[in-house]
Amino acid sequence: MARKSHGDLAADAAAHLARSADSIKGFGGDTQEIDRQAACLVDWARTKNVILTDAYTSGLERHLGVTAEHEVFFRESDNRVVKRTYPGTFGITDDPKGKQHHATPMFYLRRLELMNQVLGADLCLEGIYFGKSLLLGQQGEQPSIVISQPWIRAANPQQPHPTTMAIKEFMESLGFTQLKGAYYGWYRENDKVTILDGRPDNFIMSPVGVVPIDIVISQR
Repeated sequence: MARKSHGDLAADAAAHLARSADSIKGFGGDTQEIDRQAACLVDWARTKNVILTDAYTSGLERHLGVTAEHEVFFRESDNRVVKRTYPGTFGITDDPKGKQHHATPMFYLRRLELMNQVLGADLCLEGIYFGKSLLLGQQGEQPSIVISQPWIRAANPQQPHPTTMAIKEFMESLGFTQLKGAYYGWYRENDKVTILDGRPDNFIMSPVGVVPIDIVISQR
């Protein structure tokens, strides 16, 4: 399965961008920087033979709700959620005040790595897909990033998200302190990791406790 063979792809892709694209590691990037990194990422994906087609998600159950960053599918064969960024985009990110920006491919990949390293999230890069972009000015098929992560079952499906107090206890158990003035922000001094957008709906209260599923994480 993709999870086993592609488990280290994100780190490899991020390293390739760092070497080849003179990549910006800030919260977001301008259009030229995003396009430059995207072209570099596509070159990498071709050499790794991880260009994906519609067949990759064909037959998967599609999440009908609208999300800000991804098209979302459920893969029953390994109980994982498959997420595909909208073509021509690589996620969004909030600055410390909550203002949203288009993220660079590099930022998105590092975010995935940090979710795994800091929060034990088990996210995997699966490949690069091409589709029609909905952004004005973008023509032809544009690349997107496809990832997967475990499907987390809520302890109470009627109330799947933890309370703010439960999130506070969870984050403090990992050594984070609340970042004053930031958008649902947390900071850990020992490794300079910042978490933003830590709203309750970006966590699941599972039978074993609080599980982060979709937050903005970065490291200075």
